[in-house]
Amino acid sequence: MAKKTKDSLTLNQFISLCDEINGGYIQKSGDDYLNALSKIFPLNNKNDKPFTLEDIKTQPTLKSFSFSGKDDFIFICHLQAKPLEIKYSVRKNEKILAFNFANDNAKKIFDKALGVAYILTCEIENKEHIIKFGQSRTTFKQRLSSYNCGVVNNWRTASTTNIKMLQSLVATRKTFNLYLYDCSDEVMIIEWRGEKSVPFASPKSLAVEDIMIKKFIAQFGVKPLANIQGDATQIK
Repeated sequence: MAKKTKDSLTLNQFISLCDEINGGYIQKSGDDYLNALSKIFPLNNKNDKPFTLEDIKTQPTLKSFSFSGKDDFIFICHLQAKPLEIKYSVRKNEKILAFNFANDNAKKIFDKALGVAYILTCEIENKEHIIKFGQSRTTFKQRLSSYNCGVVNNWRTASTTNIKMLQSLVATRKTFNLYLYDCSDEVMIIEWRGEKSVPFASPKSLAVEDIMIKKFIAQFGVKPLANIQGDATQIK
């Protein structure tokens, strides 16, 4: 186990969130996980409570979303949570993994594109439901690292968005689809006193995210499931 000074949960609390399997412990899923989690943290606020498979099924589909801007996004890869594991007194925190990249160019955009807008979807019973519109002015690889700060051990300190995303993927155990719109063609380099700055992402990804959310709300009357912030321009 990690040092106690770095843990907000006790060993017994970690174990209470897990099923015992082959002498080790694996994080629960579904309602079993939410029930166990609710005994440690209050889940009264929907922004804190992980979403479930039933929540996903109620969401509009990518096919039904009529705004043509969705066509500028390309499929990049799949995302799925690897659950927390405890074995031989060693804990490995839960983590979202990226896999099944569409091609080498998709992997390059994921790793290198500085400034991206993204769509996350989840397919259930042959229906691809929209989960979230977002953006990052860093690479999506860095954004995913930020999501992975939302481990249950960081519940009281990590951002609400990171907790929501990682813990929801843990609860559902589903494979999610990642689509990206590469905005790195408008990266800015600023010159001052004869010196050039490092490249900075343009605000384009913020604008794209804002427009996608507004068009979604105009059509369906609600925000996507995982867009929990009030102002679209503040959603990471």
